[in-house]
Amino acid sequence: MIFRLRNIPEGYEKAAEELLEERGYAIVPDGDAGAGKGEPVVDITILLSEEREVSVVYTAEETDGKGEEGGSAVLTACGKAFCFRALMRLVRELEKRGCRESFRTQEQVFLDRNGVMLDCSRNSVLSVERIKWYIRFEASLGMNTLMLYTEDTYEVKEYPYFGAWRGRYSSEELRELAVYADSFGIEMIPCIQALAHLKNALRWEAMSGMRDTDDILMVGDEEVYRFIEACIRRATEPFLSKRVHLGMDEAWSLGLGKYLHKNGYHPKTEIMAAHLERVAQICRRLGLKPMIWSDMYLRMNSRDNEYYDLALDMDLSGAVKPPADVALVYWDYYHTDENFYRQYLRMHSQLSDQVIFAGGGWVWNGVSPNLKGARDTTEPAMRAVKKTGIREAVCTMWQDDGAETPMGAGLTSIVRFAEHGFAQEVSEETLREQFEFLTGASWRAFELLGEFDRPQGSAFYDNPSKYLLYQDALLGLFDGQIGDWNVKAYYEGLREELLQELRKISEKASETGSGNETEGRVRPLCGESRDYACRVLSLYVRLADALSVKGPLGKKLHDAYARKDRAALRRLVREEIPLAMEKIRAYRSEREALWQEESRIFGFEVLDIRIGGLLARLESAGKRVEAFLNKETDRLPELEEERLPFRPVKEGEEHTLCACNTWKTIISASPV
Repeated sequence: MIFRLRNIPEGYEKAAEELLEERGYAIVPDGDAGAGKGEPVVDITILLSEEREVSVVYTAEETDGKGEEGGSAVLTACGKAFCFRALMRLVRELEKRGCRESFRTQEQVFLDRNGVMLDCSRNSVLSVERIKWYIRFEASLGMNTLMLYTEDTYEVKEYPYFGAWRGRYSSEELRELAVYADSFGIEMIPCIQALAHLKNALRWEAMSGMRDTDDILMVGDEEVYRFIEACIRRATEPFLSKRVHLGMDEAWSLGLGKYLHKNGYHPKTEIMAAHLERVAQICRRLGLKPMIWSDMYLRMNSRDNEYYDLALDMDLSGAVKPPADVALVYWDYYHTDENFYRQYLRMHSQLSDQVIFAGGGWVWNGVSPNLKGARDTTEPAMRAVKKTGIREAVCTMWQDDGAETPMGAGLTSIVRFAEHGFAQEVSEETLREQFEFLTGASWRAFELLGEFDRPQGSAFYDNPSKYLLYQDALLGLFDGQIGDWNVKAYYEGLREELLQELRKISEKASETGSGNETEGRVRPLCGESRDYACRVLSLYVRLADALSVKGPLGKKLHDAYARKDRAALRRLVREEIPLAMEKIRAYRSEREALWQEESRIFGFEVLDIRIGGLLARLESAGKRVEAFLNKETDRLPELEEERLPFRPVKEGEEHTLCACNTWKTIISASPV
């Protein structure tokens, strides 16, 4: 199948060609009547409309008197990225139906702006080429905003320590990305921090004069505002958008550090309002349109300084409000009740007439994504967004505690979020078809990644895959939590399911090829997207394999020692510990390969240290047990400690697993 871009608005052609070529299709120039050479030729016309719709009308017809197949398609949409969604919908339908059948599709646009926020601050700084891949992925879905979250990973030339050794983006790279995104109709928006979440930047002695606490700026200090202005200038100059996200969330200790000693006590509401006004003045001077996270304004109305504890019928029309030209971003990835979102959106609308909703892709739960959490929160949230008339939403892809979960593990979350921009209700079948079309991988395969933390007895935030991987085999801090769960069988089962899915992808790929036809249908190459998906799945095969041995190891050591079963201890030391180390090394190798495919190398040293430390402790465990077996020591105090549950079961509750997403808390009861 060959495409001919016949009537395309100016500035659309190059991006359209990239999307088609990425799937293995050839594009011929307009006016080249004989370019098909026996292959079906599809002529494409793109029309821009003011209606909030995306439509595809395909008419099958003979391309010439020789009976060659082909047809013409008219794509109509109300925005550039929406046009590219229509283009990819055309391709999807042609691949499914073939070129001989006319058809029509039509969708309503529920969100004027819908996009993704990519976290490039938690060690993984995505490469320029990987961000370009996400831009194309978004455009294929009809998403039209991309927020790049950079706490200190962009260049501020006046402050050389800002982002040093962190893989920060140069101004030239950000400009390249912004221009590239614009070619696909995607508004790329800088996201920085102008108050808190600046621990990495403020760690340096050269920056210490601007600290209130270790991660919050000294509000009111003139040097701080010179710094903030430099950050805002450097962050926004490369971008085409005038919008900028200034952060300002979770400033828990605002005014309680050096500020308190210098200025005495002032209420957070007063400090926050004064600071935001100063920062808003900078933005006005620079001609920018700022937005901030909303939580600090909601906390002002909470008795306990919480975000989500307000009464759902609370009236905030008389509450302290941000400046009128500052938009509020309501972030919430935790609730499963549609009414909760609706009431909180109502309260936000009382504080500002510019409200943006931010949901979550849940790639920050540990070493594997929490895809059930993403589904259970996104569905009610996006229904509420549409019912309350909010016209902009963003799917956040945070990388908490070191980006152990690769960004690509959350692709299903992005697809789910995107599809809600074009339907009142989204079916799982629609999601499956869209995902498999775009990636060449199965929806089922990626949903399996969310099962690493979902054994029986798990709750919303539980993440056993992380703490079973990292916990010390001798100390067994979490062994008292897992109870009778058959860890080995569980992860062996996941490994086999993932291997089976990978085999299916490989078999399907072997059947494909540009131009291959079966009964008028075409199976494209999918190329880079499928390779990326398979790399992600391969990582989790390795993780499941490692967990099947490492996960139960601590409990086995403890139980064998308690029974004084020297034969069992000898087998564990000489067979299972070496096997666990071998499988962990394989996992580490796969994680490094995927990291290098997604991100700059800066930050991987943290995972290297973590996994290297894990291997060192397994080696030490072997030596310790061998010393006991050889009667070089008469006891192992580590294995004599009572295996207490990490999270005690409260009265009236059933025993479950638990959540712990902080590496330094997992590896030892001693301070790290």
